Amino acid sequence: MHEYTVVDELIGALVPRLCEHPGRVRAVVVRKGELRILSDHALVSAFEILARGTRLEGAELVVETVATVVSCAACGYRGSTGRLVEEGDHFSIPVLSCPRCGSEVRVDAGRELYVDHVTLSDDSPADG
Repeated sequence: MHEYTVVDELIGALVPRLCEHPGRVRAVVVRKGELRILSDHALVSAFEILARGTRLEGAELVVETVATVVSCAACGYRGSTGRLVEEGDHFSIPVLSCPRCGSEVRVDAGRELYVDHVTLSDDSPADG
């Protein structure tokens, strides 16, 4: 799964940066654009597994979704997009054309994937 690679890189980048911050890691909050083809459930599951034996073990991974926002150079529209929903699908896909005039759009939000913040408590960190 692609989610395991993403979480492995996240943990590898985050653990060394936590050395300068005492306390137990309670939560890692990630902002994920809805255009990222990543399962929130798989990200959380991968985090629980890959965090074992690290300072992040026992922390919660919170995935916050960033809505898609587009801009249209042709008519000046800026906002959300329409959605393609097929009967029987379990998800919908943003349509990347202008909902006002149908022109090509620039994606301003919805592709991001980053750690927004980490929540720490005052008790001592776990070994790792």
